[in-house]
Amino acid sequence: MTKNPLIIVLALLACLVLPLCTGCNGCGKQSADEPADTTTVAASDSVPGDSTIYGTSDEFGMSTFSLIADGTGDTLCVMRTASDGTDGQIWGDLDEGSRYALTTRDGGEAIGVLINLTQLETFVAKDRYKTLNGHLYIDGEEIRLSALCADSLAGIIVNNSQPFILKK
Repeated sequence: MTKNPLIIVLALLACLVLPLCTGCNGCGKQSADEPADTTTVAASDSVPGDSTIYGTSDEFGMSTFSLIADGTGDTLCVMRTASDGTDGQIWGDLDEGSRYALTTRDGGEAIGVLINLTQLETFVAKDRYKTLNGHLYIDGEEIRLSALCADSLAGIIVNNSQPFILKK
């Protein structure tokens, strides 16, 4: 049996490159009832006990998302789909250069919750909201998001199960 040298070279390259790629976090959606497993990265907006990573989006593809973390400047590359096949929760549009709040799971490899803060701020002033461990709080009330898009922000107020809707 003869072995094609090109196949051998490609196989060796794959063995060298794939381990490097696993150090880059992947994008994935997470089911709403799964807790986030966020890798800790110091960020200027972080508070003690907050696993949220804040930053600006860089590049993203069909299955990945990259974020340049505030404070450290680290570039995090995450999968949109976790290793168990569930998608991360992505709220708002994916726009290069927009600010995001991110929690991860799968040891920092996949998106837990991703909230487009730039888009959120078209509805709510920055001083009226906060994110904490992938949860959104507006005027002190936790909001379970159901939609964040160009023309509306919608969800449920967790304390009283009342709808929360803002439209342009």
